[in-house]
Amino acid sequence: MPNGTSPSERSFFRPKTMETGRHESYEQAVEGEYVFRIDRGGQSPFDTYNEATKELQGIIRACLEDNKSSRAHGSLWSLSTVAVTNGRLIDNTALRLAFEVPSAIADPAYAGDTAKLRFVECGNSVAALNDYLFANGLSIKGCGSNNGQTIAGALSTGTHGGAYRFGAMQEMVVGLHLVTGPDSHVYLERKSAPVMLPAFAQSIGAEFIQDDTLFNAALVSLGSFGIIHGIMIETRNLFALNAVRFRHPYDDRLKAAITACDPTMIPLPAEAEAIPRDNPYHFEIFFNPNEGTPPSDAIVLVMYEADYDPATYVAPAWNAGEPGLGASGLDIMGALVGRIPSPLNKLAVPLLNTQVNQEFSPYFKKAIIRDLFRGEKTLGRTLACGVGMPLARAIEAMEIAFKIYEDSSVVLPLILSHRFVKGTKALLGFTRFETTAVVEMDAVNTPETRAFFNKVWEALDAAGIPFTLHWGKYNAFLTPDRVRDRYGDSIVDQWLASRERLLENAAVRQIFNNEFTARVGLAN
Repeated sequence: MPNGTSPSERSFFRPKTMETGRHESYEQAVEGEYVFRIDRGGQSPFDTYNEATKELQGIIRACLEDNKSSRAHGSLWSLSTVAVTNGRLIDNTALRLAFEVPSAIADPAYAGDTAKLRFVECGNSVAALNDYLFANGLSIKGCGSNNGQTIAGALSTGTHGGAYRFGAMQEMVVGLHLVTGPDSHVYLERKSAPVMLPAFAQSIGAEFIQDDTLFNAALVSLGSFGIIHGIMIETRNLFALNAVRFRHPYDDRLKAAITACDPTMIPLPAEAEAIPRDNPYHFEIFFNPNEGTPPSDAIVLVMYEADYDPATYVAPAWNAGEPGLGASGLDIMGALVGRIPSPLNKLAVPLLNTQVNQEFSPYFKKAIIRDLFRGEKTLGRTLACGVGMPLARAIEAMEIAFKIYEDSSVVLPLILSHRFVKGTKALLGFTRFETTAVVEMDAVNTPETRAFFNKVWEALDAAGIPFTLHWGKYNAFLTPDRVRDRYGDSIVDQWLASRERLLENAAVRQIFNNEFTARVGLAN
């Protein structure tokens, strides 16, 4: 058994030789992983939390003593190798505590409502967090298209949805508890937005740091700032969303709505036209390039906020074997794997289009986030890429993707889409533009798919479109020079310096490097 583990501890080491991730998008040789047993309530939740911190420090110590790289992971939803390493993984999915925050230890200068603060442990999935908050009459402010990711993994890679006036998931985070070495851990906030008094950090035995640059660096940290153990989040009261999915011509009106990032410019179908439209929330547009490049129609998904009434609310029915109501293109690809022939040819396109249309059937539902964005049912090898860019270049970028697909000699199960996300303060948040238009490319994982993605990246670069790539999706285009070109030398240097400041020493920094961060120039 590796150093630092014993039968009396909650964690144990499980040997394994290979990690493939949920979507089978990579193969990573590993030595094994540390796994935590589910807490059975042997002591108080807060004592349990603090004991887990000590065990995480012990795991770091063992990896240092044995000269093994290490990386914490959650549900392994990433399609890149950002969350894995060739040494020892740390499975945090059993670390699922969640706490209310006593107002007595909140900073009087905190601008929000302390009753809506929650301190949650890293292994909580988005689904578990939704259930916990629902029981308290609360909701997260935004999420990705699914709910299976752990909260720590989602924010570390910049997981986003289409809540274009809120932003990506990291925007609800106001505090981070980082285990930064065998003898150190910190509780980190922005100095410009204080939340807790030092007494909170003292209660978990952590150094208390308020620093905007350090916080903004650690917010999207790619698993490289040690182990995120606890996360302070801001929630909101439960609210409903009127969600409408429908077809609309890909015409000047739709293009104008894309350019303005304004879903109210698009008329709703008759069954939904009476819903209030003064508070738009979500905006997403899908294209099936096998219907044309460009296709004559797009599939539009819009959501408008509405009041939540617990006395009358009924969750919409959902077949657990199908993609959820908030499904992304990747969900649809996952549903199609095994139902369409492979390899595809032109004769199979009508069948493919019929299947896509079935999965993207129109609907009008009223639901809360918990019931709209549900776990994807991906089967088989899928691949996705998220390309962030300024809103003004979104249509141009999509037209480039259409043209490349039209000129290709292959038929791919492929969905292209626009999602729109408010820009982030996170130094390496890929949604870095004031309003980031994300061109999503979702497909099966084949050499032809990877070639198509690469041609699109190269063409966008040649057209002078500034773009970033989702850290947790396929992003083989990234190199150290390209990361610095897209984020700027100053930002990258601040991120690296913050990592050096927070992690205990150079040896700890080394064990939290991996091949991915080395490849993109982020392994100091």
